[in-house]
Amino acid sequence: MGEPVPLRCAIYCRISEDREGLEKGVVRQEEDCRELAERHGFEVVRVYIDNDLSASVKAKKPRPEFEAMMRQAEAGHIDVIVSYSNSRLTRRPLELEWLIALHQRHGTILRTVVSGNDDLSTADGRLMARVKADFDAAEVERTAERVARAARQRREEGRLHGGARTFGYVHGSPLGYCQEIDPVAAKAIREGMERLFQTGRVSEVRKLWQRMGVLTPLGKEWRNDGNVARTLRNPRIAGLVAHDGKIVGEGNWPAIITRAEHEAILEALGNRGAKKKGGPPRPRKYLLPGFVYCVCGTPMSAQVYDPPGETKYSRYNRYVCISQRGGCGQCSRQRPWLEDVVREWVAGAIEGHSSVPEDQADDPNPAIEAEIRELEEGIKRLRSAVAKGVFTDDEALEEIIPMREKIQELRAMQGELAREAAMIPVDNDEELQDWLDDDPETLHRRREILGRYVKRIIVKPVGKGGSNGWDGPPPDSVVIVPAG
Repeated sequence: MGEPVPLRCAIYCRISEDREGLEKGVVRQEEDCRELAERHGFEVVRVYIDNDLSASVKAKKPRPEFEAMMRQAEAGHIDVIVSYSNSRLTRRPLELEWLIALHQRHGTILRTVVSGNDDLSTADGRLMARVKADFDAAEVERTAERVARAARQRREEGRLHGGARTFGYVHGSPLGYCQEIDPVAAKAIREGMERLFQTGRVSEVRKLWQRMGVLTPLGKEWRNDGNVARTLRNPRIAGLVAHDGKIVGEGNWPAIITRAEHEAILEALGNRGAKKKGGPPRPRKYLLPGFVYCVCGTPMSAQVYDPPGETKYSRYNRYVCISQRGGCGQCSRQRPWLEDVVREWVAGAIEGHSSVPEDQADDPNPAIEAEIRELEEGIKRLRSAVAKGVFTDDEALEEIIPMREKIQELRAMQGELAREAAMIPVDNDEELQDWLDDDPETLHRRREILGRYVKRIIVKPVGKGGSNGWDGPPPDSVVIVPAG
């Protein structure tokens, strides 16, 4: 018999905050993970590192290396994922479900240095992994509550509580943050205020600052009127403490303008530079945003520019991967061509599809969903009780485990009911007619239909000039992943 083939191993390292940028934390994690891989005879094929990135439910930045690793695992190129601890891999329960599904489809194993090894092939193993993820998420929430309380205390005492560099003050002053006024920037603020009162135009303030040669806090030329307006309406330059857009007191740092001048600036600016309030999202203008991704994993954006009088060489109408948003910047596709490809694919899927009638397609059993929500609320209440010291972690765990088991049982019942309902055939002629309608007013309906049949559209680069031929890009440069 030949030698056994070693399991292909990916090492994942992450640290939430690296102020010095030296990556010492992730280097230590990698060393420990490599030792574990060597002990088990794993073949390390690649190390994935997300440095200075959070994995919590409150994090907004993507983790490109984690997503790249998951794509490789989905493709069957990774047998084992090794991390220092569960919380280094993820603190998000939804991402854990992704990892569980990955194990069920491909048998991918998870191993950690310090968190133990949960057997995802068994119900108990999956349950314990979920419980750990819940407690990791709860710890993030407890930390957020402590940070918010500390920030409130600083506001009540008139102290600054962080934020971006403030124009008008010396950055890195030995006196402290916003404790020393920059005389050049302060002069620009006062003269800009006067120019705003005289002209009512933010662009005139921007031009004035450009002529004065003053730079933004990041050392760049003032080019954006919105940034100028936000700088002028910043309550900090008036020595005021604000929270959620409201003045809550006076600060302990020197003011550049008076409170009366600050209020006059707000009146002159109106809504310009104001933080946008919550409300209904803007309606989509194009069909595919949110569905179309570059092969690098970054969502592609629609770019349309067709002003009158411009030459054809300065116009564009495309979906593009943007490097400033974390993408590779190497992939684009003409919007009409790509939408035609997707339109034809979805039309074929509709014609050959048997689905659930609309009145039966939502929730196969509302009572089950209500019970699940009630159980999840109970888990949240237990987490809150642990945070307040009412229960210990062990006491809460005794209550949470049976609640999680019940949720799994109810989810299985939902899946069975959904499978039974999916056998009911319906006539899709009306849906096909709605899909082929090109009226801009019905775009939301076409996006609903698209979401029923398509999970993701992956676009591959075709090389320089490859998308400009008479026949368009090669058909295999677009991969449509069906929903479900």
